[in-house]
Amino acid sequence: MNNLKVKPLALAIALGLSPSALVYAQSDSSADAQLEEVIVTGVKAADLNAREAERSKDAFSSIISQDDAGNFADQNVAESLQRLPGITLQKSEGEGRYVNVRGLGADFVSVTMNGAEMASGGGDGRAFALDAIPADMLGAIEVYKSLTPDMDLNSIGGSVNVKTVSAFDKKRDSLKIKAQINNQHYKDELSPKLAISGTNLLFDDKIGIGYSLSTEKRNSVNYEVRHHSTTDARYITVGDTTALVPYQFENRQEEGERTRNAGSLDIGYRPNDDSEYHLRLSHTSYQDLDVALREYYRLDTAQESEFVYLDVENRIAGTAGTELQHQFFIQDGVATTDAFAIGGKNNFDGGWEVEYEFSKSIAEWDKPGASRVQFRLRDMPMIAAWGSNYLLAQPIQPDHLEILAGVDQVLTFADYKFGERQQPSMGFDNLFIEDSFRTDDLSQLKVDIRKEFDSGKVNFIKFGGVVKTRERDRNKDRWSVIPSDKASIGCPVAADPALCDDLASSQLGDFETFVPAHPNFQHDFITYDAARYLIDATRTVATEFDKNNNDQDSVKEDYFLTENAQNIYLMAEFETSANSALIVGGKYESTQMESTGNFSIRWDRTEGSSSATSNDISIPLKTVETTYSDFLPSIHWRFEPREDVLVRAALWTSFTRPNFSDSRASVEFDGRVQLCAVSDLNDCADRATDLAADGAENWDTDEEIKANTVIGAVNTIKVGNPTLKAQRATNLDTSITWYASDDLYLQAALFAKQIDGFIVDVRGIKSTLEDLPFEVPISEVNDSDALNLIPGQIYDDVNMSINGDVANVYGMELTYSQYFNSGLFVQSNATFITSDAKLDESIRTDSIALPYQADETLNFTFGWENDDISLRVISNYRSAVLEQVGTCGVGDECKKWADVYEDNTFGLDFKATWKATDLIDVYFDALNLTGDTSLRYYTGNSASGGKMMYSSEDFGTSFQLGVNIKVM
Repeated sequence: MNNLKVKPLALAIALGLSPSALVYAQSDSSADAQLEEVIVTGVKAADLNAREAERSKDAFSSIISQDDAGNFADQNVAESLQRLPGITLQKSEGEGRYVNVRGLGADFVSVTMNGAEMASGGGDGRAFALDAIPADMLGAIEVYKSLTPDMDLNSIGGSVNVKTVSAFDKKRDSLKIKAQINNQHYKDELSPKLAISGTNLLFDDKIGIGYSLSTEKRNSVNYEVRHHSTTDARYITVGDTTALVPYQFENRQEEGERTRNAGSLDIGYRPNDDSEYHLRLSHTSYQDLDVALREYYRLDTAQESEFVYLDVENRIAGTAGTELQHQFFIQDGVATTDAFAIGGKNNFDGGWEVEYEFSKSIAEWDKPGASRVQFRLRDMPMIAAWGSNYLLAQPIQPDHLEILAGVDQVLTFADYKFGERQQPSMGFDNLFIEDSFRTDDLSQLKVDIRKEFDSGKVNFIKFGGVVKTRERDRNKDRWSVIPSDKASIGCPVAADPALCDDLASSQLGDFETFVPAHPNFQHDFITYDAARYLIDATRTVATEFDKNNNDQDSVKEDYFLTENAQNIYLMAEFETSANSALIVGGKYESTQMESTGNFSIRWDRTEGSSSATSNDISIPLKTVETTYSDFLPSIHWRFEPREDVLVRAALWTSFTRPNFSDSRASVEFDGRVQLCAVSDLNDCADRATDLAADGAENWDTDEEIKANTVIGAVNTIKVGNPTLKAQRATNLDTSITWYASDDLYLQAALFAKQIDGFIVDVRGIKSTLEDLPFEVPISEVNDSDALNLIPGQIYDDVNMSINGDVANVYGMELTYSQYFNSGLFVQSNATFITSDAKLDESIRTDSIALPYQADETLNFTFGWENDDISLRVISNYRSAVLEQVGTCGVGDECKKWADVYEDNTFGLDFKATWKATDLIDVYFDALNLTGDTSLRYYTGNSASGGKMMYSSEDFGTSFQLGVNIKVM
């Protein structure tokens, strides 16, 4: 630890004060330096503009700029960023959504708009979904990989700043119109897009107005296979053979219709050379209509005794007691983000400058009326197979399984029609309705004061601070019922009570069905119209139940969280020689967090069919308060030995706050609670009458169940940990850049990060409820009518996020760009990273790679262009990344096999642009030509036969054709 923190600091100071330094090309190195516009056409124009912008910054950065026509290389902000060195992409339904920087996940990357942090309503992490921002509303995208004290240091990986269209930055009047159509081949339906952006300078350039409007509808279909997300594979023993088999898995088809509307307005006022004021407004709206098919193969419902065949070598299992489920989801969500900023900058005599801004961002995610119908067949024989890139299952005739396994009888009760796609006997056994809302309200006041010096060794001093407040409110209400059980409650108030009562006991054969397009699906599904009809006719069966929203599904994800942060900083730049400068400073940051949530247990086995209330237990947790603070010093050195070479070195500190899903207060017994007989704690089931203890069949009252059972150690418990502290990093960055000419650019960078208290999601911790890091109201559960918690009970499968020990990241970035006289050009970069992370020995005794860190990231573009045509083939490779850690502590069962990795990815795109006239460009893009899929897998072990697939996502290839009209 000391070597990482001290030696580079001494080296940076020694180099910065070196008398051997030559001539420093003194220039305005502030982030607001005005650059002369480079008048070159096409891809090269954007590249040169980006290089000049990067060169002017105080801190090491990578920038994406527009070309001469105001175009980005990509149509989506996240897609553009993946072309930069050290950047990897996280995709959703085939589109780039989140970015990782230098091996660190999206939660380590802050996103700002014009320097102000953005609220995020789309998820419960820190990551901001960049796919909601169209590139058409932006003037530039800046990625800072080292940070000075005047920046937001809540960013270990890096900071992404998206800049909206500004007339003062553009320095001229402009107007551009874009029209585009997109086609994803799985959907085979055209998706339109229309955008307009422009700038105007008025009243002798004293007023500048920048604006943008964009609307897009994107239709897509993607296919997935998923293992259960919260319960790992399980060990099964048949005779002398033990195998690690899937818990359950599902085939998914997600059909999405995404509508994006966005707009920005930037009004600047410069009454004189010493004053500037701005008002910035932006709005993004992202509507996602999602229709999802899910075909479940539930091996988890089979008892171990029902498994009759295991073949570890070929990774095959056969069992009775399984279930086949169909779910048809219809959900429509809208995410909106509104941002407002007002501020200014004033210069005073003596070289003083004051800059100030108040900004506010509000993000909302509304998903009312999401609904699902479910059909199921129970107690059927099935054969399953698994491997590193597949999960498969097939219902099998009982006599065939008997022959395969060499047994006399396989019990089966399901009315399954073997060899047929239509399964009319699948019963309508679940109706699901959900209203989900999330709000994030973020306000910030920032003041910066700067003093320039005309002589001496001090170039400037700068100080200031930020006060930031944030409130997040998450509320999800769910109704999930067996329709036939609750028909007597909800059907009397339905629009057509007789129809409601009839449909509540219906089967799949009563409705029109269709064949899903993807071959993974083995059975026909209910149609959209039939599903919509069934939901509308029986909706009251669900909504009349549990009107107080006490059901676990309605409370387990609810929370309210406040976050208040304040910081002050001081920094100064020193001229260490004629051609080098040193920025030294530090920031003090303090954070206060409060969180409320619920302790919830699902206990619906004793609910009567006539009961209108849920028996689930929900107890509000006490507000948990957490406070932490830190001093964050840094030193940045810049050295220009000659005009075409730039050397940088920086030693700086930063932090990343825990994400909201990890740090909210929450304790949840996942799934139906497992009870164990008092007389035999190894005899457990989620239904008391299923226990083998004498007299179990007579436990028909809550009092009798409580007297004879306890909540067992076998339960899976999901915990939100509000005592998490921010992760702190010491970062070392060095780089050398050679601006050989407008045609040749080379850069090499070395970096290292030491992260203390890094946060990792771990599964399978052994813990008591009393040992959790905050108070759990155990006594209130024991005061209930039916359930009994043993004090000091050690639970075998507690899943939560924790602060680990220390993680070290080391890496190198290489960038090469060259343009040839023939019109050929190459743009390429490579990033190589290694990491070593240490957890508490109770979780993992050996070191692991830092989650979401990719060892290699490679980008290579080969193209050709002249004044009229530009052609590019763009490739992107990212090696595998660790996403989830299985426990492997001292004395515990080692679950290293439960480490989940996302496999390496390789994408290939083709882009072409034709300059039809001086004002009109036509472009064509072919995306994901390799048909790359997102594949995740368990590491596995000898009992699983090696890797076992965790999930895969196939989002196919898409094509888009568009036109840019440059009006002025």
